Amino acid sequence: MNLYDSIFKRKSTRKYDMTPLCDETLSEIENFAENLTPLYEDIKIEYEIVPNVKNIMPVKAPHYFIISSENKNGYLMNVGFMFQQMNLFLASKDLGSCWLGMAKPMKKLEKNLEFVIVLCFGKAIDSPFREMSEFKRKSLSEISSGQDNRLECARLAPSATNSQNWFFVSKAGKIHIYQKKINPVKALIYEKMNQVDIGIATCHLYLATEHQGKKTFISKDNGAKELQGYTYRLTIE
Repeated sequence: MNLYDSIFKRKSTRKYDMTPLCDETLSEIENFAENLTPLYEDIKIEYEIVPNVKNIMPVKAPHYFIISSENKNGYLMNVGFMFQQMNLFLASKDLGSCWLGMAKPMKKLEKNLEFVIVLCFGKAIDSPFREMSEFKRKSLSEISSGQDNRLECARLAPSATNSQNWFFVSKAGKIHIYQKKINPVKALIYEKMNQVDIGIATCHLYLATEHQGKKTFISKDNGAKELQGYTYRLTIE
């Protein structure tokens, strides 16, 4: 199973066998992490795999990626884009994983980077996969306009509290990606995670485009129209 295939099977795993993975498997995971495709090549990202984090949610795993980044324009989307590749890679290895938006490192990071988010992983107690009928997602008509078979991959992307705060406009071979605006109170909690989510969905669209054998271009499009209630983020073609 490759990354594209994992889109249609993986689910967020919240119950893990707490036995640490073997050194060989962890080495393979770290090697993959060193070769993640960035959304923005000029943004520095670092990660560390640790055995514990602070987490108010009842999710415990044997391993956690602590992901940090330079605070530059687009850095949150960049993190989502890169580490959703890891999320899908773990699924391709029959391992479970889950984004933990409320988790924090156990200690202050000694780096000149901003902590962004945690991705936990390990061997799932139950299956880390699901059938297509088990995805709880909005319909394409609710989150998109226009016709493009890549949109289904974006529809299946995970998001914070499964909010799916995005909209996709397909036109002339391009998909314009928008983030839903939320009220200021919710934004204090969810704005950063929602930007990570946009990166995750963009990763799915990128993999879908590559799967079609096409060269992928991701950029800002000055021709993208304003969409009431949404912020324009990116265009993929």
